[in-house]
Amino acid sequence: MPELIRSFVAVKLPGEAADVLENFLAEIRPLAKIRWVRRSQFHITLKFLGENPRDVTEDVIDALTPMKHFEPFTVELSYIGAFPNLNAPKVLWLSGDKGANELGHVAKKVNDILYDSAGLERDTKKFKAHLTLARLKDSFLPENLLRKLGEVPKISWVCDELCLMKSDLKPSGPVYSLLM
Repeated sequence: MPELIRSFVAVKLPGEAADVLENFLAEIRPLAKIRWVRRSQFHITLKFLGENPRDVTEDVIDALTPMKHFEPFTVELSYIGAFPNLNAPKVLWLSGDKGANELGHVAKKVNDILYDSAGLERDTKKFKAHLTLARLKDSFLPENLLRKLGEVPKISWVCDELCLMKSDLKPSGPVYSLLM
């Protein structure tokens, strides 16, 4: 059986933006026993690829390499939300309006290129630019955490590069490594 590689295309948070987010999370992590993401996991997924054989992953790298760097734009993450919602959260995320359209255009281009060049299925769900902060099992956020989430600092950076990440699932959570 061929080796399968679980991967996704993403935009990573660079140093200073990651510092701001990490400092904020350090303040709020003690407020709830939920599975918070680690700094090494800070990213916005443009397209989740699932598990694919090595040759398909190599086709993905070949297809994406020409667009790895793109015209820079500013992204600003400034508010917290949840899937499906804050009243019954399963995933807590950070998003923003500035740069959201541009991220959507990059995600669409990735989607189109990987369909045309690597034969991967197109995403049909509407793209929602977000950075996952935590995953919850019991869908409850304490009131003091909800208040603190309203104080999230603006996290801003110039976005001009995408990457392909490998995701190895471990009992302690996913471990990401850079493929491209």
